[in-house]
Amino acid sequence: MTKEEILTAIREVAEKLGHPPTFPQLEDMTPMRRRDIRKHFRSFTGALEESGVGVGDSGRRIPDKTLFEEWATIARNLKKLPSITQFDDRSKYTVAPYQGRFRHWSRVPEKMREYARTHGRMDEWQDVMELIQRKDEEGLAAAVDGRPPIAPREPEIRKDRPMYGPLMTPAPMLHEPINELGVVFLFGTQAARLGYMVTLIQAAFPDCEAFRVVAPGRLQRVKIEFEQESRNFLKHGHNVNGCDMIVCWEHNWPECPLEVLELRTVMEIGRSGDRT
Repeated sequence: MTKEEILTAIREVAEKLGHPPTFPQLEDMTPMRRRDIRKHFRSFTGALEESGVGVGDSGRRIPDKTLFEEWATIARNLKKLPSITQFDDRSKYTVAPYQGRFRHWSRVPEKMREYARTHGRMDEWQDVMELIQRKDEEGLAAAVDGRPPIAPREPEIRKDRPMYGPLMTPAPMLHEPINELGVVFLFGTQAARLGYMVTLIQAAFPDCEAFRVVAPGRLQRVKIEFEQESRNFLKHGHNVNGCDMIVCWEHNWPECPLEVLELRTVMEIGRSGDRT
C-alpha cells in the first residue's frame, strides 16, 4: 500500500467505527499489514496522527506488565529473543511502545529482565530469563576472545570490485558520540573490530571509503556516509547512488534503501551490564 492509501484507509475505518482504530481493527477491515506501516511511518501512532483522526486508545500508555508479558510470551514461543520483525509479526502491538520507553530494541531484553526481577517473576519466566542470560554470555565471549560481534546484516559481496588480503592490526576503542563528528570518531575506534579498514576520510560526499571483510580473508571497498541519525541523509540532500552505506548512531529511517550500520546497536551486542 502507498502512504496515501494507508492514510485514506485509516480515515475510512475511523469514520465507520466512530473513533480512531486500533491496528488489529485495521487488519480486520482493510488489506493493511504491519510492513505497510513500517515502510511509510515510524510508528502506527505516527500514522494515526498524520491521518488526522487522532490516536484514541492506541495512544494511551501501555502498562509495563502488559509489555513484559507480550514480549516474554513471544520469546517463550520462539525459544529465542525475538527480532523486531519476528515480534511485529506475532504481537498485537507494534515495537513503538518498547522503543519509545527503552530507546532501542536491543535494550528490551535487559529491561524485561529488570521488570521480572523487580516484580518477582524470575521463576515464572525462568526459560525466558535463561535466553537473555545466554545472549549476554555469547556477547561476553565474543568480546573476550576478540571475535567481532554478529553484524546486524550480512555484508554484500560486490561483483564489480576486487578482493584484498586480510586485516592485520585491529585496535578497538570505545566512545559514545554526541554528534556526527562523534560518529566518525566512534566508527574509527570500532572499525577494525567490525571488519573495516578506513582508507579515506573527507569533507566531500561520501565521507569515507574503507575496505570491509566480506568473506574469510577477503575484503572489498565500500563508500560510507556518516550521520548522527540515518534520516539526516535525506535532510542533507545526499544522493543514494553516491555511496554504499550509512554509518550512524541511531537508525530512524526504516525505508532507507541503503545498508545501515547503527553503532548504538553494535556497541550493545557485546556488552553484559553497563557499557565499557
